[in-house]
Amino acid sequence: MVQRNDKITALNENIMDQERKKQDRARRRKKGLYRRLVVFGVLVVIMFAVMISTLTSQATVIAEKKEEQQKVEQNLEDVKKEKAQLSEEVNKLQDPDYIGEVARRDYNMSKPGETIFKLPKNKEESR
Repeated sequence: MVQRNDKITALNENIMDQERKKQDRARRRKKGLYRRLVVFGVLVVIMFAVMISTLTSQATVIAEKKEEQQKVEQNLEDVKKEKAQLSEEVNKLQDPDYIGEVARRDYNMSKPGETIFKLPKNKEESR
């Protein structure tokens, strides 16, 4: 009878060892799964942080470029106005009457037989 108990004990120990090994493997798999999930979660958070920082930096660059574009467009309009004024001035300077008017006004020139009277520009000079 003693032999029978030894076989039962040995059989029970083998089954218990196999069961413990299964449970250990299951625990290790769970730990591995948790580790993988944590690493994956951290990577996802890092990727989101990088994407958000990239988007915000691009938004600021776009805003700066739009502001610069508006300044350049305003400058272009100013240059076009100045060009139109200069073209008009060139056309006027080809007229002899306008040239005579500019010469009399800016350079105090006169026509033959004409007398130039210089008047004070403001009230303080006249006193």
